[in-house]
Amino acid sequence: MAIKFLRPYFLLLIPVLFLFVFYSSKKLKNMYGIKKKMILVIRCVLMILLCLALSGVSIRWKARTTATIFAMDCSDSMADNRQMAEDFLKGALSKKPSGDLTGIISFADDSSIESFLSKNPILPKFGEGLQSGNTSIERAVASCISMLPHGDKKRIVLLTDGEENAGNSLKMASSLIGSGVDLKVYKIDRNLKNEAAVESVVVPKTLNIGDKFNAVVNITSTEKCSAKLTLYSGSEKAFEKDVVLEKGNNRFVFKDTADEGGFRSYRAIIEPQLDTMSQNNEASTFTDVKDKPRVLVIEDADGEADEVIKMLEFSGMDYRLVSASSAPGSISDMICYKTIITCNVSAENLKDDFLNSIESYVKDFGGGFIATGGENSFALGGYYKTPIEKVLPVNMEMKGKKEVPAISIMLVIDKSGSMRDGSGGITKVDIAKEAACRVLDSLRQGKDEIGVIAFNDTAFKVVESKKVDDVDKIKDDIGTIRADGGTSIIPALEEGYDTLKKSSAVIKHIILLTDGQAEDSGYENLLENINKDNITVSTVAVGRDSDRKLLQEISKTTGGRNYYTDEFANIPRIFAKEIFLASGSYLNNREFTPNVVCNHSILSGIAEKGLPKLLGYIGASPKDTSRVLLTSDQDDPILTIWQYGLGRSVAWNSDITGKWSANYVSWDKNLKLWQNIINWTIQDYGIDDASLEAVSEGSLGNITFSGGSEGEEIETIATVISPSGEKRNVKLNPVAPGQYGGSFDIKDTGNFMVNVKQMKNGEIVKSAATGLSVQYSSEYSMKRDSSVLDRLVRETGGRYIKKPDEVYKGRIKDITGWTDLTYVLLMLLLFLFLMDIAVRRLNFPVDKIEAFILNLRAKAGNYKKRVKPLTVKKEDKRREHEPNVNSSEKKGKDKNKDIPRENIDVGRLLKARDEKYKNMHLF
Repeated sequence: MAIKFLRPYFLLLIPVLFLFVFYSSKKLKNMYGIKKKMILVIRCVLMILLCLALSGVSIRWKARTTATIFAMDCSDSMADNRQMAEDFLKGALSKKPSGDLTGIISFADDSSIESFLSKNPILPKFGEGLQSGNTSIERAVASCISMLPHGDKKRIVLLTDGEENAGNSLKMASSLIGSGVDLKVYKIDRNLKNEAAVESVVVPKTLNIGDKFNAVVNITSTEKCSAKLTLYSGSEKAFEKDVVLEKGNNRFVFKDTADEGGFRSYRAIIEPQLDTMSQNNEASTFTDVKDKPRVLVIEDADGEADEVIKMLEFSGMDYRLVSASSAPGSISDMICYKTIITCNVSAENLKDDFLNSIESYVKDFGGGFIATGGENSFALGGYYKTPIEKVLPVNMEMKGKKEVPAISIMLVIDKSGSMRDGSGGITKVDIAKEAACRVLDSLRQGKDEIGVIAFNDTAFKVVESKKVDDVDKIKDDIGTIRADGGTSIIPALEEGYDTLKKSSAVIKHIILLTDGQAEDSGYENLLENINKDNITVSTVAVGRDSDRKLLQEISKTTGGRNYYTDEFANIPRIFAKEIFLASGSYLNNREFTPNVVCNHSILSGIAEKGLPKLLGYIGASPKDTSRVLLTSDQDDPILTIWQYGLGRSVAWNSDITGKWSANYVSWDKNLKLWQNIINWTIQDYGIDDASLEAVSEGSLGNITFSGGSEGEEIETIATVISPSGEKRNVKLNPVAPGQYGGSFDIKDTGNFMVNVKQMKNGEIVKSAATGLSVQYSSEYSMKRDSSVLDRLVRETGGRYIKKPDEVYKGRIKDITGWTDLTYVLLMLLLFLFLMDIAVRRLNFPVDKIEAFILNLRAKAGNYKKRVKPLTVKKEDKRREHEPNVNSSEKKGKDKNKDIPRENIDVGRLLKARDEKYKNMHLF
């Protein structure tokens, strides 16, 4: 053991402080004998401890015990050899030295502590809760080092196949060496049999439109076998053929032509005759096909897009026309187009995938979006509270001075036995309930009212008319409707009328739905009262068995609308549309001349001589940051634009078929107007001086963006869209002058879309996009590579072992260190300081201490008698303080009563006792 001082000059204070202690002892006038000596000793020790604490004294120690941590590889590649590794671990634990500590962790992509360091570890159940699709030895070693105690010798034992595919364990070499860790590795080699895997799909990274190229699929097999190989281009099957896989590497070449621009993905799938792992039977890649801008046109009904198609063809623009139900649903498919145009399209007919992707397409990937009007678009098309409304520069709800007053809606729904009919396990009453719930989404909470009446032979109040507040509770009540019984409309309609006439809402509307026959007379007085109280009724006839004539008469008499459908899926759309039509503010069928309220490049050379008249439009309200270019005669927006993220969107609230825009179809500047609108949505943030790269490393995707000024830091955000459509934003931080980097977790395989934008003062200054093709984890690859582990063992001085008893063999580097005693000394100093106070001020048992010391002296001098704690009698006390009192004055006093030792001259009595027993033999 060695001692060192951080500030040794403080030791020079010891003799000075000793002198101070002895000098100050003269003031202890009332202290005698051992009490005074105790105080002097305590104070001397106090001064010594104080000087040692100030000098920063430390002692050196040397470790005597060893801590060993076993790290068990629980990744999928070890599945067949897990038992072998566990048997090795059991054998090693049985040979553990008794005084050593042992801990156990399991690892794959991450690590988990299975058993903390102890002398008697328990063998756990390995791998629970771990993501086993990757192997990260780096994280395993880092976890082991963090568990190892500072004061023990250290050993790490890895049980693994050594095929690291996440992280880089070589980064831990310096930590292992610096910590003096003895690294041992029990390596288990994989034995692959009857396995085939797609190693890669290779296509050129960039192509031009019309280029012919080869798509190469590389497959490895351990045995000769047959297989079916399928190659997909995007979501479409491009090639399929039966092949024979030879043992070893196989290469298959497919010829293709780049006939569409944008990012284009390829995916190869094999179905081999002999196989053990399905995870490696698929691989993908992508290419970027350079082409002139392409436009996607979506129509809901045949002929809706005819005028748009004519203008695109005349302008020489490349386009593709699809129905609403066939619109692309993934970002990778959508970014093939620079702009998407919808022609009077209802959101009900668009797939959820399209609706979920349109916002990211515009906002994150710079796509353009143009929505044109009609009776099935905007608010009447169900855009309210959908991603389409988010993207467009107008709100579906009327706001401001044209805000719609409070509405009270009463839903009267047939629940007769015939409503149990349906298809695919979904009944008509189920669709009606969904439609009723959809109405809730179109009403304004806290302002509008809703009531629901279900009827068969009798009317039942399912939801009492009330303001829309607890939406979930109302939906639960609607869900209780069950179909049974006959059909009687009048009682239900009367119940709805009686309720609505009491409402204070400005707009009162009934939606009546039925699929059967009911009373064919007796409605006159009821309908007259409904009209008198300004209540409108719209009717929905469902199926061929419904009384369409009766329902038409009811809606016509009350100023409502009549619908007929034999497609039950249309019912929710009809209900949602009715909410907006009931207000009378959204559907505007009248002639007017649009007003130019803002000069913009879109109107350049268009509006100088005035604009033709329009015959109608769908009402909306502009968003705060949008720019309204044209308005109606009532200041409702007709042409509105805005920048939304990287992209731009346009709302044309009139139609484009000629029903409302007949004067524009024949107008000589109509083509120029729409060319300007489309060209404005097609933009590019020049990236000549920027580059974007995305690569995968294990379970992480790394993004590197180079561009921008090296002298300033610019906010840089990456948007990543996974193959499953999940969107996430990743902040890129500066990693070098003009270079930014970041990473994200990879949970899927396939093609990721990555877009990076740079923001300055809230404005987008640069943007770049790329793709990242993520194959299955190399955990399932047939290629073996343990070279990184080999280097780690070599550089750290570790070694491979084959038997359990080799774990504890070999000399481990001694662990030594210095321990600072300052805090220990300060604690002792505080204790002695309190002792000093106790001896001086409190009833401290000095007599017992004195007796103890005298007994020790008696033993040392071979005395025959022990000394009891010193006490004195009252007469001794009196003699001490009254030396002239004679013995006769002591008569009649109690001579046997003792007086506490603390009130006499201890020094004098001790001296007297020593003289008395000087020549006596005590026992």
